[in-house]
Formats: sequence, C-alpha cells, structure tokens
Amino acid sequence: MPEPEGQRLELIGGEVVTTGRGGFQHEWVKGNVIEILLAWILQNRSLKLLSEAAYELVEHNSPIPDISVVSRQGVHAGAELIQGAPVLAIEIVSSESAAGLETKVTLYLARGAKSVWVVFLELRLVRIYDSSGPSRKFEENETLEDPTVLPGFQSPVSAFSEGI
Repeated sequence: MPEPEGQRLELIGGEVVTTGRGGFQHEWVKGNVIEILLAWILQNRSLKLLSEAAYELVEHNSPIPDISVVSRQGVHAGAELIQGAPVLAIEIVSSESAAGLETKVTLYLARGAKSVWVVFLELRLVRIYDSSGPSRKFEENETLEDPTVLPGFQSPVSAFSEGI
C-alpha cells in the first residue's frame, strides 16, 4: 500500500496501523543507536544492520522496527518484505501506545527474534525483552549489554541520547 506523506503503515493483527514519522529527537536517537551498533557489527560481519525494514512475521503481521539486526545467512527476502523476525528488533518510543508496543514485542519474540530493545526517549532508558522472562531495564547511567544476541557489545545508555 502506498504510505500517506509523513506516516508509516504497519500490518498488525490484520489491521493497518498508521504511525507518524519520528520527530527530531526520535531520529537523532535512532542515528546514535545505528552508529553505536554499526561500530560493533563491522567487527562481527555475520550480522547486518537495517533501518525501517518491514518483516512478514506471520500472515497479517508485518511490523517495521526502527532498527533491526539480522543474520546475513538467515535472511530470505520475499517479494517485498523480509520473511521471519530479525535477530534483534529495536523500537524507539516517541508516540506508540503501550498496547501497540506490547503486541509488537510479543510478535517479534514469538516469531524468532532473540531480543527486542525498547528505547524510551523521555525516560532515557532501555528495556531489553527476550524469551527468558522479565525484561531487563538499563537506565541512563548504566552500560547496556545483550550477550545472547551481541556477545561482547557494551554501550552506555547515555550514548543513545547524546546530542539531545
């Protein structure tokens, strides 16, 4: 479907969900996270970093994470969408509803994502969700690690919001 100007369309539970494009802070944080992850991925070439890629997780569910990391060997592209979940999905929260966010996190994990990072702009914290149980919270003064997905990766959470 063509996207209306200034909006992004996702298919969640068979419904077309319209989300606005991120504003300055959203895009700045996304850029910071991309820079931080790219430095690590350049040393770990089995993974690929993508921005706003659409994933067909299961029929009637095609979310678009702000940032995602996929295995170079595990990605099999469909006609328009990547089939299956990314290894890591990252959502930067600036306007999404709690229910919509919870639905997307659950979908990613149920369809094979190893981890989902949710970056909360206003709170300056990151929650990491995986299938092992409760989410892990990393506050601005802490160092984020996700050894299951990115062994050896570390970044201060404060680096995500640097410059804003």
